Amino acid sequence: MKLSSFYNNLGIDAFAISAVLEKAEFLTFPRLMLILPIIAHREMVRQFARAQFQIVSFEQYFIENTQNFYNFSERYHACLAPTVNALQLLNEIGSLEFRTEGAAIVSPIPITAALGSRADRIHRASSNVAAIISGSVDVFYLNARIEL
Repeated sequence: MKLSSFYNNLGIDAFAISAVLEKAEFLTFPRLMLILPIIAHREMVRQFARAQFQIVSFEQYFIENTQNFYNFSERYHACLAPTVNALQLLNEIGSLEFRTEGAAIVSPIPITAALGSRADRIHRASSNVAAIISGSVDVFYLNARIEL
């Protein structure tokens, strides 16, 4: 088995959702479903984690970085089940609570050195991930060509 098959796992997925929810405090379900497809793209996470990088809007980022969205629909569909599993785990451990139209953070998963460098990079990128999904979700789904 390849080591890369362990790149995304339930722990990293739950941590990523927790880190983004910590910044956003509340996200609707359509926005929650966008977190892991973004986190699954190494270049986007690397770019978002830079201290001097800041998202202005999804539209501007999309225009300047269209290449990061060429397979977004496939990533989205591949991440649906892991997103639901991570949300269930976070709910079970009391880290988030479900509300009528989404989920809110109760107590985020703390970042420690034991989580590794990838978790640190995701944590640094989380504010930009929260910013990019905070705009119009309809525009995001349309431009990223997510087929439902």
